[in-house]
Amino acid sequence: MTTDFASPLRDLSEARWEALAMDTLGELGWKPVEGKAIAPGSGERESWSELILPGRLRDAIARINPQLPPSAVEDALMEVTSAKSRDALAENRRIHDFLTKGIRSVVYTDEHGAEHNPTIWLVDFREPEANDFLAVNQVAVVEGEHRRRFDVVLYLNGLPVGLVELKKAGDAHADLQGAYAQLRTYVDELPLAFRANVVCVVSDGITARYGTAFTPFEHFAPWNVDDEGRPVPQPPASDEDLALNLALHGLFQQRRFLEILRGYVAFAETPGGTTKRIAKPHQYFAVSKAVGKTIEATRRDGRAGVVWHTQGSGKSLEMELYTHQVMTHPSLGNPTIVVITDRTDLDDQLYSAFLASELLPEKPVQAATRDDLRTELLNRRTGGIIFTTLQKFGRTKEERDAGQAHPLLSDRRNVIVIVDEAHRSHYDSLDGYARHLRDALPNATFVAFTGTPISEADRNTRDVFGDYIDIYDLTRAVDDGATVRVYHESRLIPVSLPKDVDPEVIDDRADEITAGLDDAERQRIQRSVAVMNAVYGAPDRLKKLAADLVSHWEARSAQMRKFIDGPGKGLIVCATRDICARLYEEIIALRPEWHADADDKGRIKVVYTGDPKDEPHIRKHVRRPSQLKVIQRRAKDPDDELELVIVQSMWLTGFDSPPLHTLYLDKPMRGAALMQALARVNRTFRAKQDGLLVGYAPVTQSLHEALAEYTQDDQDTRPVGRDIDEVVAQVRDLHDVICNVILRGYDWRGKLAARSDKAFREAVLGTVNYLRNPALPENQVEPGEDTLAERFRKAAARLDRLYALCASSGQLNPYRDDIAFFQAVRVWMAKFDVEDRRARGLPIPAEIALYLKQLTAGIIEAGGVTDIYQAAGVDRPDLSHLDEAYLERLRASKTPHLAIEALRQAIEQTMRRVTRHNVVRQKTFSDRLIELMNRYTNQHLTSAEIIAELVAMAKEVAADADRGKAFNPPLSEDELAFYDAVAQNEAAVREMGPGMLADIARDLVRTVRNSVTVDWVSRDDVRAKLRTIIKRLLAKHGYPPDAAPAAIDLVIRQMETFAEDWSPEASR
Repeated sequence: MTTDFASPLRDLSEARWEALAMDTLGELGWKPVEGKAIAPGSGERESWSELILPGRLRDAIARINPQLPPSAVEDALMEVTSAKSRDALAENRRIHDFLTKGIRSVVYTDEHGAEHNPTIWLVDFREPEANDFLAVNQVAVVEGEHRRRFDVVLYLNGLPVGLVELKKAGDAHADLQGAYAQLRTYVDELPLAFRANVVCVVSDGITARYGTAFTPFEHFAPWNVDDEGRPVPQPPASDEDLALNLALHGLFQQRRFLEILRGYVAFAETPGGTTKRIAKPHQYFAVSKAVGKTIEATRRDGRAGVVWHTQGSGKSLEMELYTHQVMTHPSLGNPTIVVITDRTDLDDQLYSAFLASELLPEKPVQAATRDDLRTELLNRRTGGIIFTTLQKFGRTKEERDAGQAHPLLSDRRNVIVIVDEAHRSHYDSLDGYARHLRDALPNATFVAFTGTPISEADRNTRDVFGDYIDIYDLTRAVDDGATVRVYHESRLIPVSLPKDVDPEVIDDRADEITAGLDDAERQRIQRSVAVMNAVYGAPDRLKKLAADLVSHWEARSAQMRKFIDGPGKGLIVCATRDICARLYEEIIALRPEWHADADDKGRIKVVYTGDPKDEPHIRKHVRRPSQLKVIQRRAKDPDDELELVIVQSMWLTGFDSPPLHTLYLDKPMRGAALMQALARVNRTFRAKQDGLLVGYAPVTQSLHEALAEYTQDDQDTRPVGRDIDEVVAQVRDLHDVICNVILRGYDWRGKLAARSDKAFREAVLGTVNYLRNPALPENQVEPGEDTLAERFRKAAARLDRLYALCASSGQLNPYRDDIAFFQAVRVWMAKFDVEDRRARGLPIPAEIALYLKQLTAGIIEAGGVTDIYQAAGVDRPDLSHLDEAYLERLRASKTPHLAIEALRQAIEQTMRRVTRHNVVRQKTFSDRLIELMNRYTNQHLTSAEIIAELVAMAKEVAADADRGKAFNPPLSEDELAFYDAVAQNEAAVREMGPGMLADIARDLVRTVRNSVTVDWVSRDDVRAKLRTIIKRLLAKHGYPPDAAPAAIDLVIRQMETFAEDWSPEASR
């Protein structure tokens, strides 16, 4: 039923989706208006390059700030509208501050001589209906050579705060990536158009995603929930549940939009530069619920609850947003926030994120010692964000010896304790840290954010924090694109255990090592370390591990290049620091060029902590915190040469490196620790679609046990830990589909078997020619169905993705050559798609551009061909010089369908250029080209006939710009366009002749251009006056009266293409 509903929607045009969007926005209180109604000259926009509506902004400032004199209103208006730079992000941050915090730079003197420096608000956040909400479609923006038309712009008090970019669902050229590429082009070309932008939506109606104007595509998210935050199944069962409808309702309900603007958009100043993030639906609803529960808890028992959101889904941002909300909430009395982690490295990472935030009302402080923590809490009555580790709530030696409880640090109720990860070993309520926390802060409110579920064995944790506030499980995170799947490949290297050693005991000891316990418990751990060194660090085993790991990484990183534009990063986890150090030596013995002494050089590093008592081979990798930060930054930088990092316990929780895609685990782990480690590779990044866990230690059973604590959906779908053998089986199935279904009608193997140095290239291009042959029944499909070419694209793309996971598997050796061939075919398919997009003036999606960049060199250049025209056996055509020899080469092409496609694209590209301002010729040529290709597709024209027709048309298109020279005196490009408008009527041509019509065209250009005012596009009265002028001019020249109305309409349409060029602003 849902499929039946969704399928017809694919045929809806972009204009129809736009109309539906405008209707929806109108229902939500955004007044729908056509773009021409706010065009320059309408009294709204002041120029084609400026999107802001200064009159509406002036009125809003005066209305929201009634105490301001007119001069101060004007000063505030100037402060907003006067750009300080052309940097889109810098300007956006400046305007965002004005929108959310008001303007503080305007000073005025009242009639009594008193000086005032008020906060001037641009938005009324208390009464949403007091603001001016406007939704405008088809908004033209022109700046220099750049001319763009935005589908829908949303205005708040005259500021363009939203953009909706729409595409047709059934158009192969109009997917979400294409819409996003279009958006990025807008930002690059027209940076000041985005200075007030809060959110952008890209949609084909059936699917929709949103983000900021500066959000990478992989972080654009669907708003796929209802008003309570519950997931809405897709595809939809009704139009109310369409992705576009959900997104518009979710983001643009007036009150919610203002909430998002003020509290759920966060700028940060990071080492990589300024970033802007916007909450995803699961973050918005979790934080909103957590704030409500916190308010309730402050009035009850102080247990707000637990937010369980899958690792990698943005938990750190949620904690930042939550902190902002509770610190600024009027009913919470400016609380003191205490953020607790259980490890120093986690404390540093989260603290750094909060420190970089520009959303928080004040900067955090870090309590480095137990005394610092006690001092901070004892000396505060309100406010403050204090970061500390759980262990600093331990008692002093004197307190323990005396049997004293932890001292009271604050009995205030406006203290909120935020705990990052909360599990039994840390929060037992009998005699552990939970008790110390309660003794220190008896009236505080506790809330926990965790990336893994609280197990049944952790019931004490719920006693401390309360029940779940919100759950965002692995399955939803993967479905939403917030994280990627993680697969498991077992490459077990057996261990030889001493007879008296129980492997379960080793697992338990390993858990304790990874828990980051404090110094007092180190002696107990050391006993297990010796066993681990002997078992997992046996010399022969380490040699075997190093060799396999290097081989696997080289294959895996090579496969990932086409998805992430580089090798990416890998993390190697060993059982002990001794094994880490010795494995490093084994690896660099195999690859000495990977080593470098300097922290900022080399392709592999070891990261752990230590002290001067460590043995020399361990101590050489112990670094100061500042040195560790250098390596940490390198591990997050996709362009840095560092590829592999060996760790023992650091970086296994909380470390966020999106380019990290493979985790090599040579250490027994279980439960929450295992799942947290796995989450290091589940971050989205560019076109990365999967993470991989390579298990050298036995983890299969541990994975099953860990997932048993997750939701039923997670246990059913297994988004994490699915075995690589399943992927191998899928690769085989896809190989079979491509070979025996999609390509069954073409003997590509026979072409490959030819004894020729060009056999591979000719087989590839022959296959592409076959797939793109429009005459094949499989390429003549109903709307909404995939052509043979599209079926291959999808199957080959999925094969590529899955093969990247299991390229090192020996089970696929018989398939490697075929997979390489399919990759080459996919590259050439993509090349033709790119040329087609260029011909149509469409942007190239980043994923396609990246794929071509990474694979073209290796697959195509070896054959000496990188150009689609060369591939078709012809030169890139010069349409003005197509001779018989060129025509003969086209006919003789071994890939005629590719030759025809290449020529069609060249014609379309030239046609767009030469008819840019001529609507008559543009339509004439476009209709003829479509009709020609339809006749060819329907086999009414042979290859030779379509080539002859296209060449004839190509010559005509190339010569079109010179048609004006045939007149005396010659017609300019502008005059020729108007000549075509009045010469459309055959009777007029017969009665008046070309010469008289050319005189009309010259007169039209001169008269109309002089009559154009800045407001003619938007004002109906001015357009009516122009129609009268054109009507009189035609009558003066004796133009047939019955043909005049159609000619006038065409002339007006023709004028609109010159609107920006002829505007008074353009002539200045």
